Amino acid sequence: MTEPDTVPDPREPPQIRLLRRLVTALTLTLTFGMIIIVGLLVWRLGPGPAQPALPEDLKLPAGEHLTGYAQNPQWTVLITTDAEGTQRLHLVPAGATEIHQTTVIDN
Repeated sequence: MTEPDTVPDPREPPQIRLLRRLVTALTLTLTFGMIIIVGLLVWRLGPGPAQPALPEDLKLPAGEHLTGYAQNPQWTVLITTDAEGTQRLHLVPAGATEIHQTTVIDN
């Protein structure tokens, strides 16, 4: 009978075993960290809140075009400019279709 050519692998030294566990822990930590970073980027850079819609039946004064607007729960503020370049602020109550107050913006 002949002896086998292969010798069973000797037991792993404790330092190598510790190093292997540390590398595995570091790999898992980096993987979870990258998943969290990508998730946060998707969450923060995703679509923003929807813009409030301007009422469809709101009539602007003749000869003026809308250059900006702002809304809160009680009021809508319309910023318009006429042919001469004069800007005006128009206040419209929430749910109304007519302008409540108009102020000319002085340049």
